[in-house]
Amino acid sequence: MEKKIEKIEVKLDPKVQELYARLEEEREENARLTDALNQLKTEKAKEKEINSRKVAQQTKKKLALQEQLLEKKLQEEIIDSKQSRIDGLRESLNDQQEIHSLDSKSLNELKATLDTLITSRNKRIELINKLTEKNHALMQDNENLKFTRTAFAHDLRSLMSSILGTITLIDLGEKEVAKNLLPALEERCHIFINLLDTINSNQISKETFNIDGITRILNLDIEDSEKKIKTEVSGDDIQLSADRAALYDVIQNLINNTIKYCGIDPQKLIIKIDVSQDENDTIIQVTDNGVGIPADKQKNIFDLYDRAGIKDNRGKGIGLYMVRKMIENHGGTIAYDSNYQKGAQFIIKLPPV
Repeated sequence: MEKKIEKIEVKLDPKVQELYARLEEEREENARLTDALNQLKTEKAKEKEINSRKVAQQTKKKLALQEQLLEKKLQEEIIDSKQSRIDGLRESLNDQQEIHSLDSKSLNELKATLDTLITSRNKRIELINKLTEKNHALMQDNENLKFTRTAFAHDLRSLMSSILGTITLIDLGEKEVAKNLLPALEERCHIFINLLDTINSNQISKETFNIDGITRILNLDIEDSEKKIKTEVSGDDIQLSADRAALYDVIQNLINNTIKYCGIDPQKLIIKIDVSQDENDTIIQVTDNGVGIPADKQKNIFDLYDRAGIKDNRGKGIGLYMVRKMIENHGGTIAYDSNYQKGAQFIIKLPPV
């Protein structure tokens, strides 16, 4: 059975209908106002964007203008600098022209004055050089006097010790022992007198003898011991031509250095003295079995005041310098044999007889 839908028509009050109509109008007005507001916002945003672009363009133009002004200023400075250089060159050219315009006579006078000054300066330099050489020679003579005085004192002390020792033996009643020592002591006195003559005259007095004439009177005493240094001498049949006193001093000096700096017990020390000859030289080799001289110290051992790097108070570094001087006064040479590895070896070469 079908139901019938009845249409009910409701009639509103005219006042309510009027209110609905007004409400609808206000809704439409609000929508219109909202659209207008959105459009206004959009326009404002576009305007702001346009203004930002304008400001950016203006800033860019301002920076570009500043760069142009700076570049222009730099160019002006470069131009000013070039202009200053040009002005300087002009002034220099003017100065040169003024110099060239000087009277030739004035130039000649100036040249003569300069030549005089140069000549005077050269003479002063020459005088200074001569004075320097003379001063160096005087200093060298002074050093020679120093080492001669020291060597003299050393030899005199050694001789006096031997004389006092002999006198002591005589006082103790050991006349026979003293009598045996007297010949060697007398010979040492003669050698010392000859050494004094050599020092005073600054000349050597050569004579012919063999090495035994020196070795038998050498001082070979070991300090604080009754024993003596062991020596081995060979070649005593070969004749030497030398100043006996000077050569004695050379050999004794080498032995004294060996005893001081051998680096071993002196009672174990052996000193060898060998004389030989070749076509050109008489050769004396003084060798020991000590520690030798370090390789880095060998170069300067004959220099004045050099002690081969040894730091003690037993020497003043003049012994080997004196030895070299005495040998050179004979027209000979002395050298340290760096190839010898069993101790120290000095090689003396003298002109043959």
